[in-house]
Formats: sequence, C-alpha cells, structure tokens
Amino acid sequence: MNDVAANAPVTMAQLQITPSLPQPSQPKPAEPAPTPPPSSGGGLGITPSLPGSSTPGIAPKLPGSSSPAPAAPSAPTEGGSNLNITITNPDKLPSLPAGDHELKLVIQDPNAQPPADGGLGFVEIFIAIVAALLIAPFVQREAGKWTANLNALQFVQKNGLAISAYLLIFTFGWIIFMIVLPQLYMLDFSFRFNLTPNEIGGPNDVYTLKNYKYLIFGRESDSELFNWLHLEVFAKTIFASVIVTLINFLLCYPLAFFMAQSVRGRGQRLLFLCLLLPFWVNEILRAFAFKLIFAELGLINNFLMALGILDQPYDFLGANVALYTGLTYAYILLMIFPLYNAIESLDPNQVEAARDMGASWMKIHMRVVMPHAKPGIASGCTMVFMLTAGALAAPNILGGPSSLWFTQIIYQWYNTGGNWPQGSAYAFVLLVSCIIFVRIMMRVFKVGLGDIAKR
Repeated sequence: MNDVAANAPVTMAQLQITPSLPQPSQPKPAEPAPTPPPSSGGGLGITPSLPGSSTPGIAPKLPGSSSPAPAAPSAPTEGGSNLNITITNPDKLPSLPAGDHELKLVIQDPNAQPPADGGLGFVEIFIAIVAALLIAPFVQREAGKWTANLNALQFVQKNGLAISAYLLIFTFGWIIFMIVLPQLYMLDFSFRFNLTPNEIGGPNDVYTLKNYKYLIFGRESDSELFNWLHLEVFAKTIFASVIVTLINFLLCYPLAFFMAQSVRGRGQRLLFLCLLLPFWVNEILRAFAFKLIFAELGLINNFLMALGILDQPYDFLGANVALYTGLTYAYILLMIFPLYNAIESLDPNQVEAARDMGASWMKIHMRVVMPHAKPGIASGCTMVFMLTAGALAAPNILGGPSSLWFTQIIYQWYNTGGNWPQGSAYAFVLLVSCIIFVRIMMRVFKVGLGDIAKR
C-alpha cells in the first residue's frame, strides 16, 4: 500500500483561506464538536489547533482517504482565541487516491496593504499629458530634420558596404545601449518606490511622483513649504556651471583666435603641446595639486604673504576660488578646440578687409569672427556646462566645508542613503536642465545639432 502511494504522481491543490481572529474572550466550557460524517465525494475537513490548545495542528481529511478525521480540539485555555476558517472552493479539489496526503495551509495577512501613494493620480496624469504635448512638436521637428538630412546611399558609396555597416552598427549600438537605454531605465526607476529586492515586481512596485515631490517640497513632516536646501544647491550648481562656462570662453577665445589666425608652423605645434601635456595627468591628481596650491599654507598664500599683500592666509577653499579655478582648468580643452576649429576656417582676407574699412578690433570680432564661429562657441559652451554641472571629483576635493554640489547629493542618495529611485529622480532633473541649456545655446547662436556635432 505504501509503495503504491509513494509511486503515485503528486497532485497539488491551492485553497484561498481567509482567517478571522477576534479579540480574546473569557474561556467557555468545552463543548464536544460533532464528528464530521465520512465523505467520499470531495469534501474537506479541517481541525485547527487554537492558541493554548494541546491538540495537534491541522489534520485534514482529503477525498478518497479512509482514515477518519481526528477528534475536535479541546476548549482553549485562558488567553486563547477562536479561529474561523472559510474555504471558498471545496468543490474544485482534485480526486486523490486512498492513502496519506499532505495539505499545505497558507494564511495571508489581510492587514498588509500597498503604500498609501499607490499609482498616479489625476494631477500626475494631467502633468504628464501637458509635458508630452509640449515636447511633441520639438521631437517631430527634429525628427523631420534628421530624416531630411539622411542620405544612406551616398554614405555607403563613399565608405563601402563593410565599413558603412560597421560604422552604423557600432554607432547605433553605442547610442542605444550606452546612452538611450540607461537613461530610460533611470527615468523609469525615478518613478518607483524604494523597495527591497524581494518586493520589486510585486504589488507594491507601482509608479509614483514621490521622489520628485521630495526634491521640491521635502518631507511631509517638515515645517517649511519647500525643500530649500536641495533647491538652493541645485540653483547654485547651475549658476556656478554658467559662470565656469563664461570664464572658459573669455580665456579660450583670444587664445583660439591667436592659434588659428596668427601662428603657423612650429609656434602653433608648440602651443598645442603646451595645452595637451598637463592633461596627461589624471583629473583627480590635478585637483589635489590645486588644493595644495590654494591651501592656507600653500603656494599662493605664502607668495602673497611674502610680498606683504596679506597678513594672514586667505581661505581660498572656503571661498570656492579653488573650486572655480579647478573646474575652469579641467575642461579648458573642450572649449578651446571647438573654437579653434571654427575660427581656423575663417578666411583671413575677411578680417583684413574689415580692418581696411576702419573697423575696430571689437567690431571685427563681434561682426565677423564670432558670427562665423557660432557653431564652435555653442559646442564648447555646451560641453563645458554639461561636464561642470555633472562634476563630482573636483567639488569633493576642492569644495569648502559649506559648499555642496548637486552631484554630491545624487552620490549620497545612491551610496550613503541607498535610495536609488530618489537619486535617479535627482539625476534626471539635472539631465533635463542640461538639455534645456543646450536648447538655449542653440537658440541664441541660431545653430542646429548638426552644426554643433561638426565641431
């Protein structure tokens, strides 16, 4: 008999059982429970073990089983409670052969509820629709431009089939797998709750605007209306990035014009070498070098004190002088090379003609050189701004005790705080701000993405 039961296939059944546990009551006299009649048509008998009872656990009587149901449990002792079990679908139990069987009883906690902010409400959906309507014309216009400028046949004829296929596959693979998909995943992650790995994909894993609300309003328990600390850090980061970009342009434009129009041969190559050699050193090492230069006992303070200009060391680190200087120097090549490429293509005869007509140097640059170099200016400003706003090493090393960069907050959310959805929301806000700056530069200089890409 046992061998037959052991070799029989295993049949599993699942029941939905809803327990109801009332408040403890005074113990009542034990009452004999009626013995359920034997059933052969698919009935199910369950004898629960109540708290404080000495009877065994759940002993079911399954269909086809010849063993009688155990005796009813005795009355609960003091402190026990009644247990009501409702079986919703006993008629769907499978027919089991005679023998010993095991019934697995799974009780779910009815008090476990998903987060209160479950899903998107009307306001969130309305904001998403308005944003989509605002972005749709821009996307349609840019898509039309890219479609109109695409000439695949000429590209293949120029480079050959094999090289063209390699370039296209590599380029689109790089854009999709290294740029588009990570940003889309970060965008999706920014609308999620901070859940444990076991909860991801479960009923609690829903979309929410909680992470973006926190950036603007902070915690609900805060007394202030807005999250002023993070908003001020974000505004300061954007403002400082604009200042660093402007300083870079003012420093690099004269040098780029001099290298493109006034120097040739060995002099030009020497200038390029002087620009490239310092960048053979790692960015972090350069940042620590700037920290030594601007420290209280550093080179600049010692030099100024030796000249008698300062009586005591000046806190260049606390005043963010070292931070602005380090960021300006870190991305100077990204400004000077686009400017050089744009100005080099300018015909020198145009400058000479403007000078012969009596135009001043200021007018020559404002009306002749800069209009010609607009794509290079836009490209350089875009790259410097985006890298400055996303810098992390330089603010950590050169920033003062009271200075805080927005990327440092993102780093804290991802690592120290362990809240990746919140960090993704902050990172996506910074990304959108950089895209807005790029659009402003394109509008100001009246250039397109193709013009910027050429530089």
